[in-house]
Amino acid sequence: MDKKYAKKGMVMIGAEVQGSDSGSIKKILDEHKVEFPVVSGVRGPSLSRGIPHTAVFDVGGKLVHHGHPSDPATEKAIKAALKEAKADDAGAADDIFAKPTHLVEERQWKNAEGKTLTAALVSLEGNTGTFRFPNGRIFKYDIGKLSDEDQALIKEKAAGGDDED
Repeated sequence: MDKKYAKKGMVMIGAEVQGSDSGSIKKILDEHKVEFPVVSGVRGPSLSRGIPHTAVFDVGGKLVHHGHPSDPATEKAIKAALKEAKADDAGAADDIFAKPTHLVEERQWKNAEGKTLTAALVSLEGNTGTFRFPNGRIFKYDIGKLSDEDQALIKEKAAGGDDED
């Protein structure tokens, strides 16, 4: 669902609720190539005793559906919430759902080995860039491992270069 709806505005957040250690969680996320953020230590009212479980919230944060991810009603609720978000113009500047600003907007990056990925550069601290995948997942990466062209772009943007990407 994340891959299917992320570009349409859905934000998926996973919640690990079984008390697994971070190494075990990371191994599973890497193994399944999960790109959305996953939090652990979730507390609060339980919506279900079943795993996996999905909760869908509207643009106002109201729970509009919860159930098993494969339940057809789950996808229907996601589509309705996305339609509402579009109609509500969630991109307004004073809205909590406003499009984040980045040092370099979303683009395709290439490392020195020629491998590519699509992400936005959120910030730069020293030689470590904080990047955001299109689905919202944040990761840090040593910009020295990027292509010379990408490193030059980052240095230009960090120095306050032009706004063209």
